[in-house]
Amino acid sequence: MSTSASAIQSGLERARLLEHLVWQQFGGAVGEIALILLSRGALSFPQLIKLTSLPPALVHSSLLVLSTHTLLFHSETEVGGRLTELYELNHDAIERRIRGGLYVEMASEWEGGEELSTVIEVLWKEGILTREDLYEVVRQKIIHTREMELGVEQEDLKGKKRARMEDQAMEAAERLVRKAFAQGFVNIVTPGSQLSPSSLEIKWEEELRSTIKGIPTTKELARIKKMLREKQEEWAEEEQARARGKGAEVEAEQDDDEPKRKKRPKKGKAAPVDSSDEDELEDDGFVVKKPDPPLPEEVFFKINEERFHIRWRAQLLRSYAAELYNSHVATVFGVILDIVSTETQLMHEPISRFASLHEINKVFDRLPEASKPDLSQTFAKHKQDSSWPPKRDRSGDYILAVCEVLSGLDQWGVSTREHFLVQQGEGSHAKWAVDWRTLGKAMKRSLVEAVVRDKLGEHAIRCWRILEAKGKLDEKHLARLAFLSVKEAREVLGRLSSSGLIEPQEVPRSADRAPSRTLYLWFVDFNKVVTSLIAHHYKALANLQAQRQHQVKERRGLVDKRERTDVRENEALLTKRDQEAIAELDKTMEALAVAEQRLDEQLFVLREFDPDPAVV
Repeated sequence: MSTSASAIQSGLERARLLEHLVWQQFGGAVGEIALILLSRGALSFPQLIKLTSLPPALVHSSLLVLSTHTLLFHSETEVGGRLTELYELNHDAIERRIRGGLYVEMASEWEGGEELSTVIEVLWKEGILTREDLYEVVRQKIIHTREMELGVEQEDLKGKKRARMEDQAMEAAERLVRKAFAQGFVNIVTPGSQLSPSSLEIKWEEELRSTIKGIPTTKELARIKKMLREKQEEWAEEEQARARGKGAEVEAEQDDDEPKRKKRPKKGKAAPVDSSDEDELEDDGFVVKKPDPPLPEEVFFKINEERFHIRWRAQLLRSYAAELYNSHVATVFGVILDIVSTETQLMHEPISRFASLHEINKVFDRLPEASKPDLSQTFAKHKQDSSWPPKRDRSGDYILAVCEVLSGLDQWGVSTREHFLVQQGEGSHAKWAVDWRTLGKAMKRSLVEAVVRDKLGEHAIRCWRILEAKGKLDEKHLARLAFLSVKEAREVLGRLSSSGLIEPQEVPRSADRAPSRTLYLWFVDFNKVVTSLIAHHYKALANLQAQRQHQVKERRGLVDKRERTDVRENEALLTKRDQEAIAELDKTMEALAVAEQRLDEQLFVLREFDPDPAVV
């Protein structure tokens, strides 16, 4: 199967997965509209009415549901001299609907705790909301939580107690929503984010081509492509600034107004501290929190999935460092990731900002004692240098050594082609940045190698690594490098080829191209391997969704009985047989959910981890 065929297969399996997701989360009517848009592309409202048996009012409501959850792109086209609005599905946004529980769980683990997860959960269920609606929904959620804790209802409270609870709930709701917006978990819904990217690209390309008279030359076409790419980057920067509540011009002015050099503090006053946390300032040893800025008015808010993906990437990279080195190195690397991730806005940024040793030391010292490791156990003792390792309380020396190892300046017996950090400067004055592009490719390669090992065994992963590193080899040369017999190498090559993990290159030694007089060289097409794995993961996820629907459909009567109000309050109303069947169903659904999360995590590494993929 060629690379284009693998991409087509991936698109078909992805469309099948998106269809299942819309049907499960929004019902049959919305699912039918989504199926039509998935199979036919952008359509107008009259075209949708012709292609479906649903009444126009229900079609309009279905489009409104999709638009409310930012799953729909809008564009305009001229038909018969009149502008017609077209509707197109946002495939990436629909695919992310599978990660709603992950977003809520991740929000509960960060600053703000479980209260911050309330804001994320409300926006995930309700879709886009205005500031006042978001305040009200979060307030009701907080009141309900406090009623459950106190064991009373709001109607039972009267007078000042009831008014005090409502005022406290509203203040807490406003504080939580402001915090979520300030930390980047929530963004503003901009008009440009609802426009179809493909339609905008076609429109801009037509405008650029209209400036050329006659048939464009190759040089002019290259110039148009360059200008189009610059236009897209400029548009993306402006949309990103608007989503954060500021215009691009205001943001540029703020950047220009920032001092280029730090001023020396006056005698007797506290020196300004370069903190990685923008919401904290230190004054005379006390930590003073800056108030979160107020929310803009008359706008809609939605979840910023990009912020969660950046944090998710940091967690996976920390686990990768723990597997490759040890938990102590992973803790130091996790501190660096926490510092640089706060200022990383997009997943496709190739490299992070640089962090100094003082900044890393400062954040490391703030770690809780339970999670702060003893860095003196990070490295083994040096046989010839008695001064190494340093004293236990000199954590800065250990952090410096760990950063030098992660940047590839010092090797401690770990063989790896990729470096976790990029170093600038030397010694204690050095700074380090995370190379997202290099780590993204390393994580993809590590995942592919794990799949090859689990699927085909140790001999297969040995041969695959040799082919991926050396290039095109015949079976005899491969057998010598892999320490295998020619027969074993031929069997391994057959299994790898049938799985689509390697490709053959025919080199005929005669004009008749007879197979007996043809030399076969084997090589790894990494982009094709990743594309085929993506298609396999989409197919597996779609099968899991279908299996979940099948399990619920088979036990529909039992599920309806379980959802009854009296059964929810007292499960003893169910018979022993029903309780056993429900326990078995819960176990099956839990196994499906675990498999779904594992596949989605691998798909996240394959598709979104690399900021600059060559093909996929």
